[in-house]
Amino acid sequence: MKDRVVIVTGPTSGVGLEIAAQLAAAGATLILGCRDVQKGAATAEAIGRRTGAKRLSVLHVDTSSQSSIRDFAGRVKSTCARLDVLINNAGVYLPERQRSADGLELTLATNVLGYHLLTRELLDLLKASAPARIINVASTFAFGLDLDDLQFERRTYFGARAYAQSKACNRVLTWALSRRLAQSRVTANAMSPGLIVTGLYRDTSPLYRLMLRGIGTVYRRNAARGADTAAWLASSPEVATVNGRFFLDRQEIRCRFRDRAVEERLWAICAGLVGAG
Repeated sequence: MKDRVVIVTGPTSGVGLEIAAQLAAAGATLILGCRDVQKGAATAEAIGRRTGAKRLSVLHVDTSSQSSIRDFAGRVKSTCARLDVLINNAGVYLPERQRSADGLELTLATNVLGYHLLTRELLDLLKASAPARIINVASTFAFGLDLDDLQFERRTYFGARAYAQSKACNRVLTWALSRRLAQSRVTANAMSPGLIVTGLYRDTSPLYRLMLRGIGTVYRRNAARGADTAAWLASSPEVATVNGRFFLDRQEIRCRFRDRAVEERLWAICAGLVGAG
């Protein structure tokens, strides 16, 4: 990864931190996209101590805010001559329905529209730097996709349901994006880190966190193992031309959400919500 420029969003804890650390150890130049820049600076320092890496920078981005995403992308494009890898990782798990600064349901705004808009804003730079790669951190915990009620205006909101829907959206949008990238030498893939207890679940019930810890213990999952597949997709020559696939533990797994009509409809909905063509 020497001389490769990589953006990781949500890198201050959990899987995002491990993705950043593994790529820093491989020699990448890292841009950490953080909502809390002070925490981001501490993270960069910790990664530097751990890996010996020196090429780490921190930029503010709140991936629930469309203006913040556009500002972040503008700073990247004005300061970076190239971008080799974009890793969309930042996400939330919210026990109660909230609204973003743009008036949108916050889980959807952060976990779905954040991926969609940031990718769109940086796509020209990725194409100019090709071969380049986009990795969307999704999940095997994905269900309940309702294109007629993505913001839970009709359905009863539950944190698990909203999160699972957002992770289904991450996969569906990846397949739509991968088609749009054909022949561009930019690839888009999705991956699951598996069920791991991280700061993402800090607001869930103690019983739910205990259950996840039990699953993690049984399957020997931790943040480092969860991050491995994303770092591999970002760096390995093995997958340099692989596009539009879904991976867990470096193995491709079947995605039950593949449906071109659904993919295109979700893409159009997201484009409308962020004012994109």
